[in-house]
Amino acid sequence: MPYLRRRGDIETSEVKHVGLATRPRAAALADRIAGAWRGLRVGAEPTPPGSDPDLERRLAAVDVRLSHMEDALEDLQDALYRQAMREDETRADLQKRTEPKRIAEALSADARRRGL
Repeated sequence: MPYLRRRGDIETSEVKHVGLATRPRAAALADRIAGAWRGLRVGAEPTPPGSDPDLERRLAAVDVRLSHMEDALEDLQDALYRQAMREDETRADLQKRTEPKRIAEALSADARRRGL
């Protein structure tokens, strides 16, 4: 399973695999989560909505904050996309201007204009 890294850190052909020591921890975590889920479903009485006004207020505040964060993330993604498009256009323009044929034409036109 490949892991995330910054560009240029390590060759892209290198891959880091999850070690065997990690698998039992992941399985133990999955067992704990499954046990907690079963415990909630089997033994506990569901709490009626609105039974804890403090909890409801806190959840509403978290919902509002999460909504703002989602909006900010979308704005950031849009800005990053626009910036990437501008950089792609700039890179393409620079690549066109540095083609040998274009450089030769520009030098030739400059030499004619100066009378060389």
